[in-house]
Amino acid sequence: MIYMMWMITDMKAPLPQNIQLALQHHERKYGQVPTLIEHGMQVEMPKIEGVRYVPVKVPANILLLAVE
Repeated sequence: MIYMMWMITDMKAPLPQNIQLALQHHERKYGQVPTLIEHGMQVEMPKIEGVRYVPVKVPANILLLAVE
């Protein structure tokens, strides 16, 4: 599995907006929408159909996106 790391640079922006930007960038770069997002946030993640979230030990502003 190949991961793309996404750094959230504006933590004041709404989380769903940041996640959508990451998903769109991954799709443009790799031609596929990610189905897995690993994150280090201690908040409830927004529901996005087809995306599974897995909490891991990374900084809160980092998302790791991949296609399972």
